[in-house]
Amino acid sequence: MRERWTAEQAWDWYKRRPWVMGVNYVPSITLHAIELWQKDTYPEVIKSVRKEFELMQDIGLNGVRMFLPFHIWYHEKKDFLDRLDSFLEELAARGITMMPVLFNDCVGFGRPEDIMPRMTYGWQKYDIGHHGGHRENPFTGELKRVGWCLWDEPEWREPQEEYMAALLERFGKDERIYAWDLWNEPGNSNRHDMSIPYIRRVFEAARAMDPIQPLTAGVWSYPEDYGSCEAADVEPVQRLALDESDIVTFHQYEGIERVKRVVSQLKKENRPMMNTEWLNRVQDNFIQDNLPLYYEEGIGSYSWGLVAGKSQHFLPWDELWNHRELPLNRWQHDLFDTFFTAYDEEELELMRTYRKKSEESCQRKE
Repeated sequence: MRERWTAEQAWDWYKRRPWVMGVNYVPSITLHAIELWQKDTYPEVIKSVRKEFELMQDIGLNGVRMFLPFHIWYHEKKDFLDRLDSFLEELAARGITMMPVLFNDCVGFGRPEDIMPRMTYGWQKYDIGHHGGHRENPFTGELKRVGWCLWDEPEWREPQEEYMAALLERFGKDERIYAWDLWNEPGNSNRHDMSIPYIRRVFEAARAMDPIQPLTAGVWSYPEDYGSCEAADVEPVQRLALDESDIVTFHQYEGIERVKRVVSQLKKENRPMMNTEWLNRVQDNFIQDNLPLYYEEGIGSYSWGLVAGKSQHFLPWDELWNHRELPLNRWQHDLFDTFFTAYDEEELELMRTYRKKSEESCQRKE
């Protein structure tokens, strides 16, 4: 079993690759990309996806971060892996890599009556007017109820470990995979330290597979004085994520001054950094501020969203509707509407500019 990479190993790996400017990608005609991975809807979705790939290429994107569905693997196993292989082939043909996300603490609240991960078919139902496409969602600002994930069920831990093992066995030596994001937003949905034993188990099992890609889990929530007080640190479950990760990944949806303080603190980890979720115009988190910072600091990134669609990520998180002082008319995420018209052409031109800068820098190094 390999150990956590040393800082030197992580930097050696990172410096041999192009700077990542990517997006968290959900095909616009799908709900959370579920229809992309289903056998019955994949053929139609991939046609739409190819049009969206053209948008990615035009603005210079070279990476996607995507959440993969355990429930489809559980029922279809090889067929799901084959579809993922085909999708990676489509990406690679366009110079785009993937960072898959396997497990997640940003989840719905309360244990459902039926915990069975049942197979889905056809076009998924969605609610209009809610970020994420469902009336019940993790973005409501809930303070009392606790989020539930399948890892909370002892009998489902081994099947999920098998799912991860199947992915790493098939793609753990595949350069089309940029990195493995093993656990999204540890401690979110009021879970706090509940997932600590699961995260330890996942990192240990993943390292046993000896993948060539880095393993990571991102920090996402910071005390107010983080970056200005030396003693300030993230909560234990997020500290565990930092200590286990080969590269530092983080989320930041706040204004640029707050972003800079978080970046300055995380730089003390002395490892390559990537912001794997950002862009929240409602809260003054803009491409015009963030992208130059990430380029100058050599921080790879995945902003959230490409084309507005069924998941409605262009809408504010549901909890933000309670803050009428905010500019709620702004799109929160996404770059294009359903007709592929830019939300803000200035944003796209800036992305093209920084892709060109990155390519020119790579050529000078060669």
